[in-house]
Amino acid sequence: MDKNDILELKEYILKKIKYFCEYYKNENIYEPNYDNWNARDTIGHINGWLKYSEDLVERIKLNKSIENVSHNEIEIVNKNIYEQYKNKSFETTLNEFKLLLVKYNDILDLYNNDDLKSNNFPTGFSFEMWKYMVLDLGTHPIMHLLYYYLKNNDFNEFVNEIEDSKKYFFAFSDNKYSEYNFSNFFKSKEEKCEKLNNLMENYKNNEIIKEIIKININE
Repeated sequence: MDKNDILELKEYILKKIKYFCEYYKNENIYEPNYDNWNARDTIGHINGWLKYSEDLVERIKLNKSIENVSHNEIEIVNKNIYEQYKNKSFETTLNEFKLLLVKYNDILDLYNNDDLKSNNFPTGFSFEMWKYMVLDLGTHPIMHLLYYYLKNNDFNEFVNEIEDSKKYFFAFSDNKYSEYNFSNFFKSKEEKCEKLNNLMENYKNNEIIKEIIKININE
């Protein structure tokens, strides 16, 4: 993927986040619970990690000091992000997301297409910079939207999002289904399997759904 593809992804995720917020706008968001995020919490989480990655990608290119989050620190960061957003309104959280996407334009300007192909930048991952940006703007936020649709039995929204965003997932994973693993989202494998079995009952003939269920249930 090149810079134009990343810009296209940026517009795509803006459209999808706005749709998600509109879809759940009447949800009761004033009962914060870290163990059961609402839609506003979900956007807050996406914002928090996008802030982190924007700062990291900017610092890398400007040769400033960086500090990657280790795997053991992820839960601590998630809880801190939750605390930052739990009292903010849905509208405020969405507006912040929009501003973060505006800033991404400036950050992307620091990189050329050759930079995006390089895997030598200290992002904390071994893959190319363009994949790190797709993770920032695509697979990470979209997986949270997909999980939320699945958790709330909004299976039609889940399938629509799968169909709409599959090109980004397949680009990131070299045409594999591996990025659709929901193991880190559900509290238990039993809960995950229950939701996916219900999904399968409604979309038995959808080939992508079959593959996603195979990855998640047969792991």
